[in-house]
Amino acid sequence: MKLPEFSLILILFFSIFSGCTGIDDTDGDGIADADDNCINTANPNQNDLDADGSGDACDEDVDGDGVPTDNDAFPLDSSETIDSDGDGIGDNSDSDRDDDGIQNGDDVFPDDSTESADTDGDGIGDNTDADDDGDGMDDDDDPFPLTIATSLFSSGPYSVGTKDYKFTGSEGLEITVQVWYPTSDDSGTPVIYDSLFQGYSWDSALIDCSETHPVMMYSHGHTGMRWNSEFLMQRLVSHGFIVAAPDHVYNTFFDNDEEKYSELILRRPADISDSFDWLVSESESGGLFENCLNEDDGYAVSGHSFGGYTTLVLAGATIDTAALSEACESGSSEGCQIRDIWWESEPNQDIIDLSDDRIWAAIALAPWNGAVLKSGLLNLSIPTMILTGDSDETTDLNHVLHIVSDIGDEVDLTFGIINNTGHYQFAPIACEAYAEYCEGQLTVEEVADITNRAALVFLARLLGWPDSDTLEISDSEFIKW
Repeated sequence: MKLPEFSLILILFFSIFSGCTGIDDTDGDGIADADDNCINTANPNQNDLDADGSGDACDEDVDGDGVPTDNDAFPLDSSETIDSDGDGIGDNSDSDRDDDGIQNGDDVFPDDSTESADTDGDGIGDNTDADDDGDGMDDDDDPFPLTIATSLFSSGPYSVGTKDYKFTGSEGLEITVQVWYPTSDDSGTPVIYDSLFQGYSWDSALIDCSETHPVMMYSHGHTGMRWNSEFLMQRLVSHGFIVAAPDHVYNTFFDNDEEKYSELILRRPADISDSFDWLVSESESGGLFENCLNEDDGYAVSGHSFGGYTTLVLAGATIDTAALSEACESGSSEGCQIRDIWWESEPNQDIIDLSDDRIWAAIALAPWNGAVLKSGLLNLSIPTMILTGDSDETTDLNHVLHIVSDIGDEVDLTFGIINNTGHYQFAPIACEAYAEYCEGQLTVEEVADITNRAALVFLARLLGWPDSDTLEISDSEFIKW
């Protein structure tokens, strides 16, 4: 018996609502299994990010990048899978994926936040490596753990850059200071100092502040220039020093004023200490020499001729105003002037002490006593080296011997006399300008070699550089200690 048409409609209606459509939909998402990209997992929108036929709800690798979704830091981005530093930027896009502050291209270990450099290329990061530069010397004992050690008897491993700067000193004068420093540049253009003298250091080269460096300050002679003894700066910097030297205003080749002598006796030491202060300020964050030196390490000081006086005063030698008064009464106008200038700023202070307690070593080349250093030399308090020539007609040998005898026996003094050497071999441009004063004597190069070796070994011993105490300070037949 045939059912009425109305009865067939009712049966079909109740079949639909009872799930008996005759159409398979296993996950019940309203999509027939035959059309469903996730048969067993509801995926009503049929999303399929990687278009692989497996819907996102059931795809074990939603973005199709080969990394399972559960292990993918970026499951919806096929270009990224890992975020090593957890900063929300995938490693493929992150310019510093280990978040150590070093860009990936500059990071030898871009996936290790504890390491970024491998100086000796041995596969061990510098933070872990006990000998970063691979020179056989443990970092704890190595003064420059990122630079291979070389013999102190020749030029060192660093190239030398230089540049001049200006700053205002404590006396209100604009001071030009030349700085020589280790450079990371592979080549450079030799400097021409003041358009007058061609040197060997590279002009305005890039400074290397990957390590901190000991500092030497230098004081030029009467009517000299800050760069007069470049040979010494070259040698020291090649072995890791930074050297800075100011022009002493009113006492250079360009601006000498003899009437300023009394002022200079008191101001020259300040020029040096001010220059060190400036250097320290520029080693702070954002400075020209950021992280290049440590203020607490202080500095060594050196000088030639009048600069030798400056050196000795900074190292502790004092001036007695009673002696100045005695000279004044004997007709020395300079004695009166020096005393009066001092008393104007320091009333009733009888002893003129211009020393700087940050100094740890002094090297005086053919020094002058300024006509004011006598008994005050007994107050010299730090290790000192004095080098002079036996043919010097400016600060002759007797003059220097008096300085040495006035220093006394309490100071750690190293004193050397270079045979057949005059005053100007320590300031080579003078031998070029006044060749007659250097004729028949040791050459500038010979004196430079003796001076460089002696100065570097002397300083290295005081710094405690490895094996420096076993080195001869000089093996030259031309010097007597």
